[in-house]
Amino acid sequence: MIQNKAVSKIKFFIFSLFLSVIFTGCGPSEEKIAQAQDAYTALTQLHNQVVEAHGLIDDNSLDKELVALAQQVKQIETYHLNELKDEEIDTLLQTMDDLTKSYEEYLNTIKTIREEETAAILTEIPLTLLNNTEMTFQTLSLYSKDSVSHEADVLEDTSGFVPGQYLAGLVIYRDVSHTPWILKLENAEGASYEVQLPVNTYGEDGVSLTLTYDSEQNEIKCS
Repeated sequence: MIQNKAVSKIKFFIFSLFLSVIFTGCGPSEEKIAQAQDAYTALTQLHNQVVEAHGLIDDNSLDKELVALAQQVKQIETYHLNELKDEEIDTLLQTMDDLTKSYEEYLNTIKTIREEETAAILTEIPLTLLNNTEMTFQTLSLYSKDSVSHEADVLEDTSGFVPGQYLAGLVIYRDVSHTPWILKLENAEGASYEVQLPVNTYGEDGVSLTLTYDSEQNEIKCS
């Protein structure tokens, strides 16, 4: 999702409108025209990828350079390929290749900035669990409430989380929004349970939690 964080931030996607071609009896070869159109399509796709990545960072130090690059890409739309010679299209292809390399470099820079910003706002919290239920859990997942796609089973390739067992070495993270984490469990009978962990109450030294089963509510509690 692109966020509107600064006036100068590149905010627009560029759609791949084929460079203008009006076929006449003479002009550049069809091969050169196809090369130019393919190169432009790839360039606009890369531009859009950079726009999306750029919208995810707070750092605005790249704004001016990225706006200038975007304007160069838009300028290429104005070319009428049929009015160019093959040699001129070669020059245009080189220009697009240079722009592509610049975008790739900025994409790597943005990725580094994103990693640094993310690391700066995440607090690591060690977590230990005690299974004080009478159930054996075959799967156990921990993930941020807004990152369900990052769900992973920490019990994979184990015999399960049995009653009375401690599970150490787990880690959750607190972000600036104190986004809750979800503890998802499935027992040997296939029953699934979810517990919301209020990370805002946990300290950096870590937290030890005990799992209990409430038979009346048919839910797992964590305290």
